[in-house]
Amino acid sequence: MARRETLFVCNNCSYESAKWLGQCPSCRSWNTFEEIEPKLEIKNTLLRSYKITKTRDIQDKSLIRLPSGFSEIDRILGGGLVSSEVVLISGEPGIGKSTLLLQLLEAQKKAVYISAEESIEQVGMRFKRIFPRSEGDLDLLSCFDLETVLTKLDELKPGFVVIDSIQTIYSNEARGLPGGVSQIKAVASRLVNYAKANDVVMFIVGQITKQGDVAGPKLLEHLVDVVLQLEGDDKFDFRVLRCYKNRFGPTAEVGLFEMTEKGMQEVANPALYFLRDVNDDRVGVCPGIINEGNRIIIVEVQALTVRSYLPIPKRVTEGITKSRLELICAIIAKYTKLKINEFDIYLNIAGGIKSYDPMLDLAIANAIISSLLDKPLKREVVAFGEVALTGQIRFNKQKERIEKEIKRLGYIPYNEKYPKIKYIADLENLVSKKA
Repeated sequence: MARRETLFVCNNCSYESAKWLGQCPSCRSWNTFEEIEPKLEIKNTLLRSYKITKTRDIQDKSLIRLPSGFSEIDRILGGGLVSSEVVLISGEPGIGKSTLLLQLLEAQKKAVYISAEESIEQVGMRFKRIFPRSEGDLDLLSCFDLETVLTKLDELKPGFVVIDSIQTIYSNEARGLPGGVSQIKAVASRLVNYAKANDVVMFIVGQITKQGDVAGPKLLEHLVDVVLQLEGDDKFDFRVLRCYKNRFGPTAEVGLFEMTEKGMQEVANPALYFLRDVNDDRVGVCPGIINEGNRIIIVEVQALTVRSYLPIPKRVTEGITKSRLELICAIIAKYTKLKINEFDIYLNIAGGIKSYDPMLDLAIANAIISSLLDKPLKREVVAFGEVALTGQIRFNKQKERIEKEIKRLGYIPYNEKYPKIKYIADLENLVSKKA
């Protein structure tokens, strides 16, 4: 009896092995190997002739942009959608991916929403909740068989298609369960080929792992034209749509949304969302900025310090990494006379937004020192700047643009109000004098 050939592939980095391994030697991930068919044939549905083209023969043609119905999405994509563009959008369960895509398709003509996770009734209930008076002709299909999906698309000939989600679609020509490496490779390849051959704008929903990455092989992200990720917190209604790959535009832009009963609503002025409307100065609170793409978001940094009775004081954060808070606390302890190691410190960015922007360092340091000294800070002064290990406060090359945006929103830039503040040690004297 002939021995059956087997091959194991890591569904995180596509590393191949002749036997199953607990840890991938390439990406060091655990329990990511899956058995697949060594010889997998994927039919090419692109009905076009291939030929060699000289660069001098290529004509410059401006891309025709299609409006999505959301100004935030159009800005992320570089001005709108492109014909035959394939977009992969991912996010945690319940974050609002399906809701956002339903709203996007409602504004389009000849659109099809294919759900492999929910029934037609469930999708219809969500659609009627968002658009109670809509007269759109959006087509819905509940199916998880790829061959049936492609057959129905050939019949309808839509211009916009949503696949929700690719991990639940399976093909009879591939081996394994839905969501496996073989299935995702086969399904994604055929869907992308169909979109390119028929000039269809396709949105593919991808589930994410516990680490926050798109489930399945990295090949999935390489096949598509655009990779978007919807982020947020289940405790808040604020959503951030980030772009990690874009073949037709920039990748530095973000879109801001708010989840409501009527679906996803665009946030025109983020400052109104993250800042509380108060008329008095508060202890342990300092406005700061987050630079998201070309947008400046003013947020409220809150700090609380409580005397600790533990050998190692607590450092609890919401919105930034714990290591960043520990680093700023170490700088404060080194260059000021404050006994910060005797206090537990709790830090929060109001509104549930998360940030890795170093321009938030100065606002964090101000809020901590204000809470330690029990002295309030001016509510209209926005602090921004990176705190170096030498205790120096630094600004990046976008300083002038940040100052201009802060003034436009009705606030005062920190370095304009206090031009002599150059080091972290100067903050102690400033706050102690009731800044």
